[in-house]
Amino acid sequence: MKTLLKYVKVFTILMASFFVFFVLSCLIPYEWVKNNIEKSLPELLEDDNYPKAILKGNAYRQDNFTDALILNVAISADSQKPVWSAMNNQFSSHDPDDPIGWLAVCQLAHKVNNMDSPPNKSYSRYWFGSAAVCKILLIVMTYQQIKWFLYIVSTLLFLIFAVRIVNKVGWIKSLPIFLALLFANFFVTQFSIQFFPVMAIALIGGIWMSKNGWKAQNSLTVFFFIVGIFTAYFDLLTTPLLTLGFPLIVYLILQGEEKKSFGKLFKSMFILCLFWLIGFSCAWSIKWLLVIIFSDSTTLYAIEAIKWRTDTGDYTRWGAIVANVNLLPLVWFNLILSFLLLFTFFSFNKKGIPLAIAFLIVGVFPYIWYFVLAGHSYTHGWFTYRAQIITMSCVMLFFVSLIDWERLKLILKR
Repeated sequence: MKTLLKYVKVFTILMASFFVFFVLSCLIPYEWVKNNIEKSLPELLEDDNYPKAILKGNAYRQDNFTDALILNVAISADSQKPVWSAMNNQFSSHDPDDPIGWLAVCQLAHKVNNMDSPPNKSYSRYWFGSAAVCKILLIVMTYQQIKWFLYIVSTLLFLIFAVRIVNKVGWIKSLPIFLALLFANFFVTQFSIQFFPVMAIALIGGIWMSKNGWKAQNSLTVFFFIVGIFTAYFDLLTTPLLTLGFPLIVYLILQGEEKKSFGKLFKSMFILCLFWLIGFSCAWSIKWLLVIIFSDSTTLYAIEAIKWRTDTGDYTRWGAIVANVNLLPLVWFNLILSFLLLFTFFSFNKKGIPLAIAFLIVGVFPYIWYFVLAGHSYTHGWFTYRAQIITMSCVMLFFVSLIDWERLKLILKR
């Protein structure tokens, strides 16, 4: 009972803090951010909804569409009705030729030029925590400056994580994670309000886990529970699994040092995943409870949204998986796997089998996600494919675990 009360207390404090934070951000009048919003529009309009970052191809596509939507939500908040605004996440979509708001950048421009027009659409199924943060940042920054700020923060988080994990377990076990980030075009996420939160939470989770991964199970379950809650608050269903998979991979690497049996590893993994899922689902559900309390919305909208994301259209669930896999640089990835397979053949480490199997199980998580949320994963594969950072890391670590590196060094010296 004491343990249950601890989780209830943590959940209540975080939910109350998130609620108050969003309401306070909605109290900020538009006049405070007007100048920076207007300065942001020319570049947004020039880039349009989906500009490519450096290279051509969907894997390099930026999401100005959702960034514009987030800004639209931020500036559409009514400071006279902050609670209503915080719960409904209203925005403006006034173009009759764009009834569902696909031209988000143009809709943002229209909203800025017609601030007296009330918002006419709602995105209440998400917390939209990023909109609350952006409203505050817009007081002192333009959209372009916010992107630069996110780039600096994400780079610092990555460097801290890299130093921590390398110092803890060495280069051989750290390199697979770095390569996976490279293959999934981590740099694109650094310039996006939409993509940044999940990546930041994942990196912070990795940093914390690299230092505290040896702690007792109770401490780790609280951490994963909190991470799940933060993910639900900030993420708009981009790649939420990263916030689970990233710290979980670091945890397994650390546990590998203790040579635990597969049974113990699987039990620990299951418990940590369960608490992340409880935190994520409860935080998402409480948002809808608050929406029902503070507005006239019903759960029907959320149910329809879930149905659309889990249904398939003129494609299969396997098709959704294939669409995401095809966005990976498979030639380079398979080349690295070929070298690792060769090393495994010459220097097999049977003691690493339990850990290797554990990595393989975690590596399957993104494909379970794609299979269940086939509609969303197929339509938005150009960014959901980054969940495979988990898969690529785990597949490489699978082979790393099966290689006797000391024996391999001796073989290479001959």
